[in-house]
Amino acid sequence: MRNNLVSSALLSLLFLAFSAALWAEDAGTYPITWDENATAESLGLEPLVLPDDLYPVYPWDQVYWSKNFMNDPAKGYVRMAECDFSVPAFVEEKDLPDAKRAGFRNILLAMGTGKIDLLDAKQEEIDAFVKEHVAGTKDDPEIFGYYITDEPGAKKYPALAMFVAAVKKYAPGKLAYINLFPSYATTIGADVDSQMQTYTFTEYLERYVQEVKPQFISYDNYMVEYSEDMTDQERADIYWRDLLEVRRVAQKYGLPWWNIVSSLAIRPQSSPPNMARMALQAYTSLAAGANGLGWFLFFSPGQHIYGPINMSDEKSPTFQMQRTVNEQTVVLGKILNRFRSTSVWFSQPTDELPGNPGDLLRGVNISYQEEIKDKAGTPSVMVGEFRAKEGTQKAVMLVNLDFGRSIIASLDLKEAAAVRVVNPVTGTAHAPRQREWILPGHGLLFLID
Repeated sequence: MRNNLVSSALLSLLFLAFSAALWAEDAGTYPITWDENATAESLGLEPLVLPDDLYPVYPWDQVYWSKNFMNDPAKGYVRMAECDFSVPAFVEEKDLPDAKRAGFRNILLAMGTGKIDLLDAKQEEIDAFVKEHVAGTKDDPEIFGYYITDEPGAKKYPALAMFVAAVKKYAPGKLAYINLFPSYATTIGADVDSQMQTYTFTEYLERYVQEVKPQFISYDNYMVEYSEDMTDQERADIYWRDLLEVRRVAQKYGLPWWNIVSSLAIRPQSSPPNMARMALQAYTSLAAGANGLGWFLFFSPGQHIYGPINMSDEKSPTFQMQRTVNEQTVVLGKILNRFRSTSVWFSQPTDELPGNPGDLLRGVNISYQEEIKDKAGTPSVMVGEFRAKEGTQKAVMLVNLDFGRSIIASLDLKEAAAVRVVNPVTGTAHAPRQREWILPGHGLLFLID
């Protein structure tokens, strides 16, 4: 199973072998292969519902990807807990007691699809497989899901639909975990054996929802690393485009969505992670309304380096950064569980980035400190606007898109209201100070009453 997970996850790296033309979806006109009028109701979707006190932040690997923790998995789960992850993905059933002792609610690996041919599976076969693998855990409140597969092509959608249906049937309320490709996987055409096996990323997402009827959407995108902290504009645009497109499709169908980002040097030529890079990936996901966040990887197996746990299975400098970002993501994620995302926009819009504020703000007031204003140019922020699912409270998150400089920020509200600023470590809120700073790559959450 480990080899299946590793090889599947590493397919994302194949973008290096293809030209930039593969990254553009507007190179031609493609047929519409999904029902543009479909809705959550017409599809009978049943979105994942997690408790308000759980915001999934998880490492996209296993303790068995670490040579030392292979013989001591309990220690591996302790390391994950020390790094302030809220979920350990993915847990072998025999290791469940160790994961529970570390304080986790879990996604089990036991049902990974390595034993099922997803291109030639029958409903009876999948039903029997799922029924067997959930029999001992379907009523366990500390298990909320089962890993199914990673980065499937569209030809596997019929079998995955059977898996989702079987999990709903035999383990009601549990998640059938499936993770999708990013847009830079190959999209040669639906009749060609490409990675996504669709003409476009939009088709890949739309058909996934309509054919598989999932409980959520999860995808991975490592372009913040691959773009060297967004300095390569073409690759940076891919990160933003995927973030906004997955959000759009998820919102269209009323589904939660999770983002998986990079916590080490996946490519040998990549620079090591830094605090701004890690924070920006988390805070942009939160600001866009993501309901969960995965990190590839926690351990550093083989060719991947500078992970939170190094190749000697010791805590690395990345561990300290990862723990800090995890702590803040979990705290802010639990608060945002009470809200729904209503708008995402950017103070410096482009063809890729929308610039129109939603219904809460006229704009934002942002600046560098006085001493560097003339040298630093104009700061740039991402803005996420939210409304409470119940009640009238609103929220706004600003993300500093500068990797090197802190900024000063405040809100320009359309209507006068009481504003508080959330401490991302404690979750408490205070009245805005005369100057509210946002560190490089970090965000600031405002509550509006």
